[in-house]
Amino acid sequence: MRVMKNIVFTSLLLACLTACGSFGAVTGSGDGESSIRLVSWNVQTFFDAEADGSEYKDFVSDKRWGVAAYSERLRRLCDCLTVLDADVIVLVEVENEAVLRDISNYLCSGWLPGKRYRHAVFSKEKGSSLGCAVLSRHPLEDLSCHGLDARATSGTAAFRKSPSLRPLMQVSVVKDGKRLTLLVNHWKSMSGGAGESEVWRAAQESMLAERMEELGSIPAVACGDFNRDVQDFAGGDDGLVVLRSGKKGIAVRSPWLPADGEPVGPGSYYYKEEWSRIDGFLCAGRVELEDFRPETGGPWCQEETKIPRKYKVWNGQGYSDHLPISCTVLF
Repeated sequence: MRVMKNIVFTSLLLACLTACGSFGAVTGSGDGESSIRLVSWNVQTFFDAEADGSEYKDFVSDKRWGVAAYSERLRRLCDCLTVLDADVIVLVEVENEAVLRDISNYLCSGWLPGKRYRHAVFSKEKGSSLGCAVLSRHPLEDLSCHGLDARATSGTAAFRKSPSLRPLMQVSVVKDGKRLTLLVNHWKSMSGGAGESEVWRAAQESMLAERMEELGSIPAVACGDFNRDVQDFAGGDDGLVVLRSGKKGIAVRSPWLPADGEPVGPGSYYYKEEWSRIDGFLCAGRVELEDFRPETGGPWCQEETKIPRKYKVWNGQGYSDHLPISCTVLF
């Protein structure tokens, strides 16, 4: 595999956007002087009501999708975000910055000034359908995005050009004069087969490993949808996982795998009657994670089974096929 890194398309919103039960802990060397509550959620194909040609076919072909359906879905999402009440929210599978503005404006109407999300960033690869967004009550600085131009080969086979690979978004959250680096991920899905697509996730893993290694002891949390169960990463000792970059690797900590107990369960994604832990937080440097959990206390999941209520275009019901996950970050 040959990997070449380059800066790819990004949109930046870095201003006020409007006028207006613990399951596990990961201990590092954070000094605990500052803390934020962090939520990461793949909100499942969150398209707006405008057709621009990049939408998935089930949205384009269904005449029931439009302004009314989008407005209702937006309302339900924002009601959930109000319940989750995080300082920083990472959203995966958002169509564009217009959706991010709608979310920000909706949330602004109901919060006291100190609770409003006045800072946000959005990025996606040019021409792709969906991107990632961050909403924050604290200033966001130093946004950069890192893309991949990858080729894969096996034996004498010709190089295979990579599919669209979402960029890795890197941004700093600033609180009390301290900085926490977030690395937002949405890795290649398993469509086409888990084995066939793994080469592309490995390329994205390599890029993330290199970025986290460069950060050294700086407090850093990688989050988002890795489309790989946490137990399918290379293993380490004491609850660590290893991010691989070629023959090198960097050990990071995952709250799904606490050093002093059983893996946290059941998971964040339910598919074909099986749970998986493909959404996650990976931390390195002077940082600690506490109060980690997949959030199961809201209308976005079934009350008894905790299975996510998948959004369905044809009837407008549901929220997402992923659960939100949350933690408190000490740095």
